[in-house]
Amino acid sequence: MSVLLQRLLIPTLLSCLLLSACVGGSGGDDDSTPPVGPTDPTDPTPPTSIPLGEAGETSYAHMLEYLDVVLDPANFDECLTTDLETEWYKCIPGPRTGSGLGHVVHDWAANQLRAIDGIVNVQQQPFAFPVFKPVDYSLSVSTPDGEPFRPAVFPWYFQGISPPEGVTGELVDLGGGSLLDRLRAGDLSGKIVIFTATQALNAQTVGAQRALDFAAENGAVGAIVAIEGPANELVAQNYNTIEGLRPLPTVVVGEFDGDRLVELVGQPAHLLVDASVQPPGPTGFSYNSYGFLPGIDRDNYLVIGTPVNGWFTVGSERGPGVGGLIYLARYLADRVARDGPLPYTVVFAFTGGHEVFGFGQERVLQCLGPENVAAYIHLGAGLASKGYIEVAGQPTETGLAATQRALFISENLILEPTVLAAFADVVATQVLTVSAAGSLNPGEARAAYALQIPTMGISGAGLFHHSPSDTADKISVDYLGPVIESYRSVIESLMDTEPDTLRAANALANALAGDPIGFQCPGPVQVP
Repeated sequence: MSVLLQRLLIPTLLSCLLLSACVGGSGGDDDSTPPVGPTDPTDPTPPTSIPLGEAGETSYAHMLEYLDVVLDPANFDECLTTDLETEWYKCIPGPRTGSGLGHVVHDWAANQLRAIDGIVNVQQQPFAFPVFKPVDYSLSVSTPDGEPFRPAVFPWYFQGISPPEGVTGELVDLGGGSLLDRLRAGDLSGKIVIFTATQALNAQTVGAQRALDFAAENGAVGAIVAIEGPANELVAQNYNTIEGLRPLPTVVVGEFDGDRLVELVGQPAHLLVDASVQPPGPTGFSYNSYGFLPGIDRDNYLVIGTPVNGWFTVGSERGPGVGGLIYLARYLADRVARDGPLPYTVVFAFTGGHEVFGFGQERVLQCLGPENVAAYIHLGAGLASKGYIEVAGQPTETGLAATQRALFISENLILEPTVLAAFADVVATQVLTVSAAGSLNPGEARAAYALQIPTMGISGAGLFHHSPSDTADKISVDYLGPVIESYRSVIESLMDTEPDTLRAANALANALAGDPIGFQCPGPVQVP
């Protein structure tokens, strides 16, 4: 466990243990629908104490409030150990989809919108979704000296569930999981495989699913994936729940622990992923949270969205987008208070289900009606991540912005030049890649693109993406300020553009869009 992680996390976890607020379990099955969040409750939410100042500083301050919610032990319900000294990895907080903390961040986000004068029809809309509920997980491998090696692990959600007693088998090395590695593997019946995967943009691993499916089809009983992330960090992996629960219980380990495990190939290993999957319903759901800033035209919408769910501490991943959206909502509401209504309605959406491909954003757009949405603006991951390189195995700041970030824009004759003009300085000074908004964008906003909605945003990752050390210090206010100012400039320019004109300029993007993912609106939304 890194010194930084111990310093930031262990005090929180100890407090959590003392408060007896961390130990959670699996809920029961029920066929009824998930609970519905309130819309504009009669008790008003107190206004924020954060002044509406510069874009970067204001966004950062709101980001820190969000991260305080994420790290508050009173909100965390998935601590699965009382031995925090040796099993700290079973008690890492994170707003994971369907968890208690995952729901709390939506409550908090909706309350931020309720606190802004002029934002109306604030509501939390639940949508039924399968939820992976871990009970216990561990890995132990015999060593020649007789002392078992027990590295830190984290389950790869939905890859598989072991029996409550776990599985035991000989440890077999699959190398990098390539086709050649798989052909060399030999008989995998009853064995536990280990292979290495690359940490890629949006934490999707190159070829990992093929290797896991191969191992399962050839009789393996468990899998270990060593992720080449920073130092020995655990790097959680996304999963597309549309594909259902797979059969191979799988854990991820840090890169250095993976090296040690490869040295132990041939030794007996015991792997445990004890969990349940809560079916869609009252115990299996996530939220989308909405707020509306009514315009003169109530029939057309500009939608600004960001996910709020994630694996661990989500500092540079989710934090800047959450803080930036609150700033933009406050800024635009303040403009309306001073100058009168905007030309058309702006919708602010905090979306759920991100890390398990729940695509709350597609559900939001389906509820509003894609034909009514003039444009979708996405505040994605890595908006202001610092850049790092590894020196002697340890992450070291480069003094520059992270390079795994992209500005994506629909091939739209109006939107594209508008965005490029607004982000020109950011692209130049932060070396921000510019790409199309469709198949080249690995993030959630590809759903909006597929719905033929003019779309733009930033999506990307820092080195600590999806790791417990993705804390607030991994982002830079110096990067965040110009990024949010550029978003603001795009939004103000679009407000001066007729929605039908903007949609008519989207012909090329529409031709390239392909089919939507297929998530539908889960229920009515109250619009002003």
